[in-house]
Amino acid sequence: MKKIFIGLALLAVCSCSTYLKGDYTLGRRNTFNDFFYTYNIRYYDVDEFASVNKETETISDYEIGTVRHAVPGGMVASSKILQKDVYSDEFVRPNMKGAMVSYTVPVEFSDEKVYRTIGETEIDGKVYRLVEPNRIGDIVLLDGKGNIYPRIGKIYNDRLALLTTSFVLEPEGLKFENDMDRKTIEENLISGFEIRYAGIKNYRMVFDFTSIRPDGAMPVEEHKTFTFPMYDKKVSMDGITLEILEVNESGIEYRILNV
Repeated sequence: MKKIFIGLALLAVCSCSTYLKGDYTLGRRNTFNDFFYTYNIRYYDVDEFASVNKETETISDYEIGTVRHAVPGGMVASSKILQKDVYSDEFVRPNMKGAMVSYTVPVEFSDEKVYRTIGETEIDGKVYRLVEPNRIGDIVLLDGKGNIYPRIGKIYNDRLALLTTSFVLEPEGLKFENDMDRKTIEENLISGFEIRYAGIKNYRMVFDFTSIRPDGAMPVEEHKTFTFPMYDKKVSMDGITLEILEVNESGIEYRILNV
């Protein structure tokens, strides 16, 4: 009986792995144990993290009070408001050349290279960013200030397990700094207007007016035609007022008074 107990004790010792957070091993484990003995990863490439922010930009080609000329078919004034969805991959760079060193293979860094962060995890109530795995799958963790967590991680079943092996930073002071964001921008037109001068017809000035206004998820485009006597000195189209300085067959000279 004593031999049986000794054998079981040896088996228990041998089954312990080099991973933190309980008794995580590399053998077959069920999903229940995996959940409790590893750390959840919130990946940046999913919808809740992918969109960094939303921006709006107004682009106009007119100036109030500036004298301008438009030929038949030419642009009188236009303006549009764009909504930009900005998607970003955050990159970090070591502040110096160095490595995380232990009795195992060191994890080296070059200050001439940028490294992409792929997600974040929470350890003991503190959030750490995960640097993309190197060629052998080592994961480095960074806190909010770029300081390096003294353990190396591995990803198993989309979860993070930490090696119990302690690593030392060489040289001291090695940390990561944020590098430029590489952004992808998707633009959507949400509102605006465009006025074109269509020329003279039956002694009247003709303007083609196009407006775009938001209406739920899709903006609505509306077209109108405005006509005015040739002798009119001021004309107004949906609140946009022009002062007509000169008009003839070749075009009009005008300035915008208000929009």
